Amino acid sequence: MLKTDILTELRLERNLTQEDVANILGVARSTYAMYEQGNREMDYASLVKLADFYKVSLDYLFGRTQVPIHPESYTKDEIEFMIRCLNLYKEMKTKHF
Repeated sequence: MLKTDILTELRLERNLTQEDVANILGVARSTYAMYEQGNREMDYASLVKLADFYKVSLDYLFGRTQVPIHPESYTKDEIEFMIRCLNLYKEMKTKHF
């Protein structure tokens, strides 16, 4: 079952309204509100569209993992940037701890 609290959290982290996300999915705001409330199931195409928009995995949306990153949804440049940042963090961590 879709984790409705994750839907709300992702939306609020990006300062989006329910209307904004509804427009992205091509549904009415009331329909999207029912998704967030757990009163209606989202179809597969909408789930994929939402995961792609937020750049998270479907497993994250379903609460099967706490790691939101979905590598296939990032460009090569974005992945290289993340790797450089991670390496810098690891380097800093070993120097300060």
